[in-house]
Amino acid sequence: MRGQLSAGRNSQVFLWLLLVVLLGIIVMPIFWVILGSFKTAFEIANYPFSLPASWNFDNLIGAWQLGNFKTYFFNSAFITIVGMIIVFLVACPAGYVFAQMTFPGNQILFYLFILGLSLPVQAIIIPVFFQLKTMGLVDSLTGITLVSVGMALPFSVFLMRNTFKDVPKELRESAYVDGAGEWRTYLKIMLPLAKPGIVALMVFTFMNIWNDFMLPLVLLISEDKYTIPLGLLSFQGNNASNYGLIFGGTLISMVPSVIVYLIFQRQFVEGMSAGSDK
Repeated sequence: MRGQLSAGRNSQVFLWLLLVVLLGIIVMPIFWVILGSFKTAFEIANYPFSLPASWNFDNLIGAWQLGNFKTYFFNSAFITIVGMIIVFLVACPAGYVFAQMTFPGNQILFYLFILGLSLPVQAIIIPVFFQLKTMGLVDSLTGITLVSVGMALPFSVFLMRNTFKDVPKELRESAYVDGAGEWRTYLKIMLPLAKPGIVALMVFTFMNIWNDFMLPLVLLISEDKYTIPLGLLSFQGNNASNYGLIFGGTLISMVPSVIVYLIFQRQFVEGMSAGSDK
């Protein structure tokens, strides 16, 4: 008995140590970026993990002004906000239909829809590029927004379908008995009950579009169309890199994501948990 208790304690200690190591691996780069954002170039090169001798905002100001970050920030915000709106308008009704309605081919259509989850962006980026070129949407915010939405929709529909699956169908039937139509039932009853899933959907979509690097790298050419990840890349040259501006720009790009996650953390976890039940 004592041997079993000792083995249990040892396994718990090992698990905690493993979690601490993993936490350190995750936190250290973030800590390094935050410190580097307030250091001079000399301090970054010679004392990378020490506290700044004096906390200054030159790197943040330089990244925002000299690095044309205002334009990059606006582009990222436009693509992200418009993409979130479109994903919401498409994924929520689609998830509701797949979860609450029965019609021939329901399951087949759903599985075909989420087939996109198995396709990495690297496998389809070249065909997508030529398709956008044919449509005249290469190097445009409209084109990359549409592609970002397309990449986000398979998981978004999957998440919302599972969220609406958790809502009893009896509620929908009761609404019909009371005279509510399909759209009224969806807007007045189903959407409010699916709030945690919707919040998870919005946070997930925000994070993916805001931080995306691959699609802007391939589909955007003009610097005035760059998003924040591409803007950070412009601070790195062939012969030299301005790490102060890179750190400052990275910190600026992190702030919206951190704020969004901290505000909606509880609802995000609830929504993702609901989406993983089925």
